[in-house]
Amino acid sequence: MEYYKINPLKPDRKILTRTLEVLKAGGIIVYPTNTLYGLGVDVFNQRALERLFVVKQRTIDQPVSLMVASVEQLIELFARADQRQTNVLKKLLPGKFTVILKSKFKQNLAYFSSGSRNTKVGFRVAELPFNQKLLIKFGNPISSTSANVSGKPNAKTVQEIIAQFGDRLDLILDAGPAPDLTGSTIIDITKNPFLILREGSVGLQEVKKIIAPEKVLKRKTEFVVTFVCSGNICRSPMAEGILKEFFSKTKFKNLVTVQSAGTLDNTSGPAHPNAVSVARSLGVDIAAHQARTITREIVEQSDMIIGMALNHLEYLKSHFPEHAEKVALLKTWERKTGIGNPSIPDPIGHDLNFFKKVAEEIKNEIKRIMPFLFQRIKKFMEYNDLSLEK
Repeated sequence: MEYYKINPLKPDRKILTRTLEVLKAGGIIVYPTNTLYGLGVDVFNQRALERLFVVKQRTIDQPVSLMVASVEQLIELFARADQRQTNVLKKLLPGKFTVILKSKFKQNLAYFSSGSRNTKVGFRVAELPFNQKLLIKFGNPISSTSANVSGKPNAKTVQEIIAQFGDRLDLILDAGPAPDLTGSTIIDITKNPFLILREGSVGLQEVKKIIAPEKVLKRKTEFVVTFVCSGNICRSPMAEGILKEFFSKTKFKNLVTVQSAGTLDNTSGPAHPNAVSVARSLGVDIAAHQARTITREIVEQSDMIIGMALNHLEYLKSHFPEHAEKVALLKTWERKTGIGNPSIPDPIGHDLNFFKKVAEEIKNEIKRIMPFLFQRIKKFMEYNDLSLEK
């Protein structure tokens, strides 16, 4: 194992030449970046890639990213990018980002892209002068994966890297402590809106500023349905309990979260006793429910917001207009024909039988919309690159 102390801002010609020789010979190098130290090999050398995965103790279903010399080289040689994507690339790179794009090349693709039909690859662009010169002279991309054994903590110093790998590395370039242990922010710009797969050195709000006016979202792993009524003590808690029960019998049970809230200020307390009783007769337990008021935080975390009556729909659209696309009315959503009364009636002040009629109406409407919820969930899974556990 060779070791060199370097200044990444002032490339040393001899060290640069020796690093090139090691890469061309199929060796593994440790090199500094503007975040963590990386492990680099020639990505067109299959034996070097195989050795990298063995040394890092990484499985083939955990692809590594690639480091290239410049945005221009990336677009010209290695990735497919339309004008919109190119404009965003120039805003993000070089920087603390790994950007997901469609790859132009097929060689050794399994090491960089998850799934046999997936040709998307993560790319970084060198920011440090040493890396820029190295990659220009080398011609090929090199791997860009953190210099730690899979599952072990990110290493701040080369001493920590050596402690993890021992003598299994070929050349180490020591530029001092790593500047940022959180790693790069990974963003998929093949999605619309763009999707942050991992929030690293640069957070969501900062990314929004950098790429404005383009939209970007953060990857989610749960689909959230929120029912809304007035006081959150009758209609919406019953709807929440009924939908939870329906989903408990589906393959999506671990993917979907169902909740509820009310439009009235400072609403609190348990569900109405009649609502609890009627729900129990339907095999649903809402005895532990505690009422709450709808908030911006609840709206933002929700993927589908379902109002029980027209006044709830109007409230949601007027108070949260930027989220109007995910707001619907229970009785009219995806209904192909007109309906006389689009609202679920408020049972407050009525007897137990009226509560039963309301609960049955809610249950029937939820049954009606289930196929459309399934469609939404499948699109959500596709967008967020999720799969169900077998």
